[in-house]
Order: sequence, then structure tokens, then C-alpha cells
Amino acid sequence: MSLSEPNTTPQGPASWREVMEAVPALPVILIAVAAHMMLFGMLTPVMASYAQGFGVSDWQIGLMITLFALGRLGADIPAGHFAHRFGLFGLLWAGPLLCAAGSFLGAIASDYTAVLVGRTVQGVGSGLFMTAATIFCAQQSDRRSRGKIMSIFQGAILVGATFGPSVGGIAAALFGQTGPFWVAMVLGAVTTLVVLARFPAARMAEQHAARVKVASGLERHASWRLLLILPFACVLVVNFGVFMTRTAGQWQMIPLMVVERFAFGPEQIGLALTLAAFATLLILPVSAWLVDRVPRPELIFFSLLGVTASLAMIILAEQPWIFYLAMLGMGVATGISGPAVAAYAVDVVPEAQQAPAMGIMRFAGDLGYLVGPVSLGFVMQHYALGYTGGIAINAALLGLCALAFIALSRRRCSI
Repeated sequence: MSLSEPNTTPQGPASWREVMEAVPALPVILIAVAAHMMLFGMLTPVMASYAQGFGVSDWQIGLMITLFALGRLGADIPAGHFAHRFGLFGLLWAGPLLCAAGSFLGAIASDYTAVLVGRTVQGVGSGLFMTAATIFCAQQSDRRSRGKIMSIFQGAILVGATFGPSVGGIAAALFGQTGPFWVAMVLGAVTTLVVLARFPAARMAEQHAARVKVASGLERHASWRLLLILPFACVLVVNFGVFMTRTAGQWQMIPLMVVERFAFGPEQIGLALTLAAFATLLILPVSAWLVDRVPRPELIFFSLLGVTASLAMIILAEQPWIFYLAMLGMGVATGISGPAVAAYAVDVVPEAQQAPAMGIMRFAGDLGYLVGPVSLGFVMQHYALGYTGGIAINAALLGLCALAFIALSRRRCSI
């Protein structure tokens, strides 16, 4: 059950103690999310060298990332519909199990095709589980607790993603190239067992039936009509832009730019990305406080402007210390925008449609994750703009997203 009952009158933001007492399963979900993100990230140190061991060309190496992203993209919306009709239990254990199976296929693969099949299976499992976890946090929150729950959810994602590559590197050093795949398999299997033990099927089915009963008085609509809720459509655009910035800007063009401008090596690039992640993690408690007290559209707008300004500062940086400062600023702004966007998306959709809405929102983000690097990279190369030009386009697009969001988000269109 969520923190506030139908007859409860909210009295300001909930305390952390109230949140944990109202949602006792929240720590389990957060640990599972962190473990899942670690599983996702621990393969990155060995992907390129592992693929090269099969004698494939450079462009085929990228398929390990592309097919994972396509698998996740293809699972997001169906996962939302499944949760809407049947509840979360099946998704919460099937997702990690598929990730474990995909890792096993990658570990025992005798050819590169088997590796790619395993990565696709992992992507599908990731889409199922992360959509279900997002829906769980959305359904267990209310306006008093949403900022805190979404912030700590973002924190779990960040912790797992931050430590995943390090764990993967250690696993490769200890067990060889297939080590990260075996460790990822164990993580997926353990997560599956924890979910099965902590969320009994009967109880989950009972909770879903109660939720459906509460929502039965509300008119049901096709999920595509959620797009007619203008604030929600604006959130989708913002989520696309945020994920595009993370992959195309932060992971692709910024590292290439600093190699060209400052002759940075892997250590300095890693330090910059770590600083941004560390700043995001540190700001999350402040973000939780802000999301519960500041109007969310304004918070999203100014945090997006913060990311845009940080990108502009990176473009103009003539000294490494200015660049590092800009990365810290980007980390802070990102740590505020993530929970605010997630909380606002739940705010503006009908309760009965939260599950498919979260699936659609994850689809928009994963779409930005997938097409951002390719599309911006193509434009940058086709028009000979250089890495600085690519970052400038990224900043301009994100700034336009912020302006469009604040202009349109308060206009509602009934579904």
C-alpha cells in the first residue's frame, strides 16, 4: 500500500521514517535495482576485447551495445501493459532471470552470434525488470513521498552503474574474459531468488487485484491516449533529451573533445565521469527535499537549464579545472532533474494508467539512449562540426526541450 490512504489528509512531505514504514519492501527493490545496474555495467570493460576474440570487425563490436538497447527498447512498453493487466510479480522475477540466462549464453558462447543473442536476451530482461521497478516505486508513492522515493530510486541506479565497471574489471582479472559474464549470471540468479522470496505471488496478486478494484470506477483508455496529456508528452520529450545527453554528450562526445583539446588519457576521462556521478549521488538527498517542496515543472526547467549551461561551459573551457568544474555542475543538475522528471510523470497521469505510462516513459528514455549517439554523430561528421559542434547541438536541443516543457507542461488535455 502507498503512504497515504484514501481518507488520509496529507500534511506536508513525508519523513524518511514514514516512507520506510509505509513501503517496507522498498529497500529490497533498491538493492535489486543496484544489483541489476551493476550487472549491466560490469560487462563494459571486456566487451570490445571479448568480441575481438571472435575475429569480428570493429563495427560488429558495437552490436553488443546496440542489440542490448534494442532488446530493452522492445520490452519497455509491453512490460507496462503486462503490469497493468497482470501485476508486477512476473516481471520482477522474469527480468533478472532473463538477464542471468543472457549472461550464461555470453559466457559459454562458441561464436559471436551466440554472444549477440545473449546480449539481446539481457536487454529484454533489463527492460522488463527496470520497467517493473519503476512502476513499483510509482505505485507505492504519493505526493507526500514521491520526491524521496524517486530520488532514492535514482540513487540505486547510480550506485549500481558506478560500481559495475569496477566489479567487472576485477572479475575479468580473477576469472578471465568470461568472468564478468559468470558474475553477472550469479547476480541475476540471486536477484530472481530474492524477489521470489520477498514478494510472494499470492500477496502480489492480492495487491494487484485491490489496485484494479480501486481503479475500476475510472474509465479505461488505450495507452496511446496518454500522449494526449500534454504534460506527459512533454515529460517524454524531456526524458528522451536527458538520455540522449547522457550517451551522446557525456559518454561519447565529451571524452573525445577533451582528448583532442587537453590530450587527456583514460585516467583523466574516468576522473571527470566519476566526479559527475559522485556529484549526482551527493545531491540526491537535496533533490528529494526540493522535489517534495518546489513546484516540479519549475524544478525540471531550471535543472535542465543547469545541464545546458554545464555543456556550454564545457565547450568554452580553456583549462582542465574549468572542465572538471563543469562536469560537477552537470552531475548536480542531473541529480535534480532525474527524480523531478520521474515524479512529475507520475503526477500527471491517471492512477489507473500508471503502469503503461511508466513503460512509455522508459521507452522514450531508451530511444534517446539508442539513437542519440548515432544521430548526433552522423550530423557532426556530415557537416564537419567537430566534437565541440556536436556538444553545442546537444546543448541547444536540451535547452529547447526545457523551453518547450515549461511553456506547455501546465496545459492539460483530458483523455
